Amino acid sequence: MKKFKITLFTLILIFAFSSVAYGADIYKGSKSEIDASNAVDGYIKVRYLNETTKKLKVIIENNSIQYTYNLNNKGEYDTYPLQLGDGKYKVRVFENISDNRYATTQTVDIDVKLKDENAPYLISSQMVNYTEESETVKKAQELAANKTNDLEKVEAIYDYVISNIKYDNDKAKNVKSDYLPDVDEILKENKGICYDYSSLLAAMLRSNSIPTKLVTGYSQNVSAFHAWNEVYTEETGWIALDKLYFDGKEWRLMDSTIASSAKQSNSTQTMEHTNKLIDRQYYTKKFEY
Repeated sequence: MKKFKITLFTLILIFAFSSVAYGADIYKGSKSEIDASNAVDGYIKVRYLNETTKKLKVIIENNSIQYTYNLNNKGEYDTYPLQLGDGKYKVRVFENISDNRYATTQTVDIDVKLKDENAPYLISSQMVNYTEESETVKKAQELAANKTNDLEKVEAIYDYVISNIKYDNDKAKNVKSDYLPDVDEILKENKGICYDYSSLLAAMLRSNSIPTKLVTGYSQNVSAFHAWNEVYTEETGWIALDKLYFDGKEWRLMDSTIASSAKQSNSTQTMEHTNKLIDRQYYTKKFEY
């Protein structure tokens, strides 16, 4: 999976259209709209006001850290997490004007005070997209039924994903940079790439009120940009890197992409080799969603 970087673009900041707030913190510009009425819950929604053939981008910044996203051109809302904590966020919307040149259509500053620091990791968003009616959510509820605590739910859901979802090599070869996972399709087809594994797992756990990060970055075990998960429970706090999945002895990194191949091979030797690979020294986190 490749990550778009804004440094690849020459942003032409012609001017930022003024925004007018109406309703509960909804800012409407001349071409786009930013809905910050749910900022306390860890997310905002953005939409371009009309359908267009132009490519669109959203940059969300806090404390000099930027996250860059695509925005759909159908005039519909996309949901983005506020994973950079409390503070003053700057949200900018861009439209493509030619080649790699973009112009600002809207800029809004938003003061954010989260009701819960883990709130951004409990929501449905552009990259972890689900609803109450999603088959993914129904399956997750089924797997978590009768479990007595969050750790048991994590084990059950994680084991299901690594036991049933196979790596899709053809998709990996042809995936585009603007690809977004469809969790129900992944569940139905029982296959996907690292991005799919991580999005599906996050959707299943979040729908069970378990804060889950979709993490992207680099692994020495994978040649391309990679994705994995981190999970929070009351019993453990954030389970990160080498303490994320239970191999029968200890919690290790929750890299379902690598673990699925070992699990489905039914080989003790393969699993032991995988356990050695899944270690913090081999991973470099870049972004978390």
